[in-house]
Amino acid sequence: METTHIPTVSGHRRLIFTAAFIIIFCCSASAAFSVFADTLVKATRATASQVALTLTLYQFFMAAFGIISGRVIDHASPKRLMYVGGFIFGLGWFLGAFAHNIWFLYFAIGLLAGSGNGLLYNPALLTTLKWFPEKRGTISGLLLGAASLGPLVLAKVGAWLCATMGANGLMPIGAAYLILIWLVGWLMASPTAPTSTTATPVTTGKSPKEMMDSLNFWLLLLLFAIACTAGIMLIGSLSSIAQIQLQLTPIVAANFVVVNTLANFFGRMITGRAVDKLGETRTLLVILTLTIIGLAGLRFATSIAMFTIFLIILGASFGGVLVVFPTLTEKTFGQKFSGTNYGIMFFGYAIGALIGPQIATLSMNQTAGTQAYNGSYLVAIGVAVIGILIDLYLIHQGIGRHTTSTD
Repeated sequence: METTHIPTVSGHRRLIFTAAFIIIFCCSASAAFSVFADTLVKATRATASQVALTLTLYQFFMAAFGIISGRVIDHASPKRLMYVGGFIFGLGWFLGAFAHNIWFLYFAIGLLAGSGNGLLYNPALLTTLKWFPEKRGTISGLLLGAASLGPLVLAKVGAWLCATMGANGLMPIGAAYLILIWLVGWLMASPTAPTSTTATPVTTGKSPKEMMDSLNFWLLLLLFAIACTAGIMLIGSLSSIAQIQLQLTPIVAANFVVVNTLANFFGRMITGRAVDKLGETRTLLVILTLTIIGLAGLRFATSIAMFTIFLIILGASFGGVLVVFPTLTEKTFGQKFSGTNYGIMFFGYAIGALIGPQIATLSMNQTAGTQAYNGSYLVAIGVAVIGILIDLYLIHQGIGRHTTSTD
């Protein structure tokens, strides 16, 4: 495996962190897709649901290629992945501008951009965590914070480009992604021999097959999916919920999307520190408990102020889920195959992202007026309760307990 050995390790690992932050920021590109959705419906002459399927394909190929990229960084340098992934990722978004039928859109953004994302996201995150063994949770939180900030910036830029250039606005977006990732991708490399600040090379750990043969893997995968589902069910329909429940205009309801994004960002920062202090499974217990409190509060919210308070609680807790699982997977199954193993574990998020919005839609009662989403809240709370039961079992088994870097 290609590694980097530089005397000023501390300074170099900060450069690697900065590079990963920029790469993961770009990987939150799907935020830009939503502002182009109506334009792409017209360009492809497809229905809104057909265009929306592009994001489902995007997430599927992101998860699938996350396994492939994880296997690569287990045995080789992540640097080449940054170049290959950056090219495919940028090309996919660039070609989206030329989508005049739905199948080409699926190919360009669903397949190319999605697979490019999968080649970038996990390697950038996991490689950086190897450089910070003493504070993996904190670094995971900071890097995942980049994915929260991305939608704030990219949606605004995308909206301006869409208004001025139409679907052609995807061309500068794709070009910008490629250039940014290539500018910093050369920095991504694994640490060499152990020092006081670099990760200790680990030659032991469960292989993907051994991991998947264990009960703990399936419980963690289910817990990952559950923790994501409970949040995504409501977050994915946030604007619609606010409009119906509080009888707001779409413009006013859109402000809650910004509130949720900021809560998500700060939640990831706080969760990262919590992981380093409490351990992963105890942090998940806090996250799921706050998720239930947030959901219950939103169910009875009748004012903007009350809705905002409980949305902040829900958004912050949901934001922390992705922070926990990279370090939890590595701690449970070892570092040797951590790239491949987390790539497989990441399918838990893909499952939650796929079924969460569907459950929210199916459990909504369109004839109940302002209480239309009461059923959705109750289902989401039930899902979170199941997650707590699984998490308590894992805590009892000693999974994800708090350790120090010298343990």
